[in-house]
Amino acid sequence: MFKFWKKPLDITGQPDIIPSMQPSNQTPPSQRGYNLLSPIQLASDLTGRTVRYETANQSSVTSDGTRTFKIKSVEDISVSDSTGNRYVTAKVQDVDDGGTEKYRSLIVERISIVV
Repeated sequence: MFKFWKKPLDITGQPDIIPSMQPSNQTPPSQRGYNLLSPIQLASDLTGRTVRYETANQSSVTSDGTRTFKIKSVEDISVSDSTGNRYVTAKVQDVDDGGTEKYRSLIVERISIVV
């Protein structure tokens, strides 16, 4: 009575992973191409994400200088004239400091993990 015209799905094979959905949590943003993204794309990609940030100086909150922020909103993206670093000014929730909300300017190159 019923005739199937298409083949059934192969549930035993390896699933295809779309390149943009591959886990890239361990690669630095520079290798993921964040410096190549437009400001709108970069803001969209970071908003709502939890990021790990390597500070240049010793942090008063963490012993290893690595900070964790949840980015609530991106206010501005700029490039320093003197150093050429790309900055993201964002309203963040500081996970290491009891979850308080703050504004921070983060250098894109120092964001090491985006979850």
